[in-house]
Amino acid sequence: MEKSIETIWKEGFLENDDLVAPKINDLYTRKSVSAVDQLMKIGKLNLQVIIIAAVIILIAAEIAGLRLMGISIFLLLGWVVIYGKKKANKVREIDKSLSSYQYLKEIDIWLKDVIAGYTKMYRFLYPALFLIFTFGLWLSEVGKGMFDEIISKSPDLFLIFGVPGIWVIGVLVFAGIISLSAGAIYKFDLNLVYGRVFKKLDELLAEMEQLRS
Repeated sequence: MEKSIETIWKEGFLENDDLVAPKINDLYTRKSVSAVDQLMKIGKLNLQVIIIAAVIILIAAEIAGLRLMGISIFLLLGWVVIYGKKKANKVREIDKSLSSYQYLKEIDIWLKDVIAGYTKMYRFLYPALFLIFTFGLWLSEVGKGMFDEIISKSPDLFLIFGVPGIWVIGVLVFAGIISLSAGAIYKFDLNLVYGRVFKKLDELLAEMEQLRS
């Protein structure tokens, strides 16, 4: 009676620490490479979307007379793209001739490093984008007109650079909350975009480790 694929593959693990059942190894290597290629394609598309969004914001801000805000946001989003491209180049250095298990382990290490880097970045980026957008609007003609009206009605207000102090303090506190919550916000965003691919990679790696035990 023919052995099942799982039995053959497990015997291969038992005989050697590497994946040694040729046909099964080849199958899982191709599945691993396919999953990683899918991850990279989504990542590339995500960076392209960020670039397009950055250009649109820059143009819209220029039209609205908010040049400084537009340039600031454009530079911050550019930082995200540069970091992403730099990390994407690193994954291409991983040897695809490795066994499927070792290949996925390398990918897992790389992925954790990328996520950790982005998490640190977004602790600054999220609140920075919020502050730039908020203060950009406040310093616009519409914002100045609104504050002039508020101040004319309450001339004794404590002001910071022409803005009611309580507003400034409130925005800074909220920016601090955003920074503290950046990890959770990024994780939610990450799962929306990459959740299915992450699950596929985790399942492949878990199956391999189970058969190696």
